[in-house]
Amino acid sequence: MDLLRRSGLCFLFLCLSQNISLGCKWIQNGEYKHKSSFSLTLLKDMGEKDMSEDVNISIPEELYKLHSKSEIDNKISILHTALGQILKFYKKSEKRTTWDKDQLNQFMSLLHRQKLELNHCKTKGGCVGCKELKQYFKNLKRFLRSQKNSALAWEIIRKKVMDNLIRMELLASHIKNPPAI
Repeated sequence: MDLLRRSGLCFLFLCLSQNISLGCKWIQNGEYKHKSSFSLTLLKDMGEKDMSEDVNISIPEELYKLHSKSEIDNKISILHTALGQILKFYKKSEKRTTWDKDQLNQFMSLLHRQKLELNHCKTKGGCVGCKELKQYFKNLKRFLRSQKNSALAWEIIRKKVMDNLIRMELLASHIKNPPAI
């Protein structure tokens, strides 16, 4: 009986360790990349083609660079947090922009799906760097308010979000193919 119990515990441990070490199958199977690429395409198509305006609010690059070598769970938390912050922005954009509403809804639906899938991959642990990420989005929000939600300000926000989506894809690629140690 004791041997049976030990075997069962070993099997359970093996299953749990496989799940943890594999990270997020949804990312590893390429679904995240597919949805993320399509989100990026929609966002590009929604806005102005010749956007040269910018604002001096930088993406927390050290966050994305630092975490390319961090634990898989933390990378997933960063992606999840970033998607949540982007969704908050675009929920408020519907009435304030001239973007195609169908494209905007499709974009938001894709972001929501990505966030939902990543939620299944997330563990309960904390997120190193998420505080900086949230602060970055708060700064963008302040900028938007200071510009009275103008069309130009929304275009700048769209451009910043595109930059973030690209960085997020790169971060996700480290989950799909972790760097060799």
